[in-house]
Amino acid sequence: MKIGIVGARKYKDMNSVINLVSNLPSQATIITSSCKGVCTWARAAAEERGMEVVVYAPDLENIRAWFEVSKRYYQRNKEMVEACDTLHAFISAENGFTGGTKFEVEYALSLGIGVLIHWENGGSEWFYQCPFPRHSRNRSFFLSWEQFFQNTDLNLGRAKCRIHGVITRSKNSGIKFR
Repeated sequence: MKIGIVGARKYKDMNSVINLVSNLPSQATIITSSCKGVCTWARAAAEERGMEVVVYAPDLENIRAWFEVSKRYYQRNKEMVEACDTLHAFISAENGFTGGTKFEVEYALSLGIGVLIHWENGGSEWFYQCPFPRHSRNRSFFLSWEQFFQNTDLNLGRAKCRIHGVITRSKNSGIKFR
């Protein structure tokens, strides 16, 4: 499983990022950037556990105009999100939901990638957007992960299934549904 970890540079709660990485399956691959703060903390914690880490950096060569710099960072963000199966985003209390992190969350949702938002005050929210066959447009769901997996019919281009029950972790195979 490829898990993206992104966040605001002004996010200050390093322990929440380290705790997240420590509770992920060791077979997971961490997808992140080289930005200071959340991304460097996630990278260090994952490397300490011996997890695979993929760090995305923007291509800043041959820039001819100042506005190309931000375009390259947003391109890096797109590529990073596209590589993820799920995304964890850490939002700072100081700046809120802005900039590259906001772009990454919105882009992930547009692709149908589940996003877990971690607010600096300690709260977390699960965001998921999935196309449903009976609806002409995507709908956003703001549910806890328990509600999501108990009440959602999924159609992700595979066989349609209804998931019931509780998520458990297995040492050998990561997350299982029970």
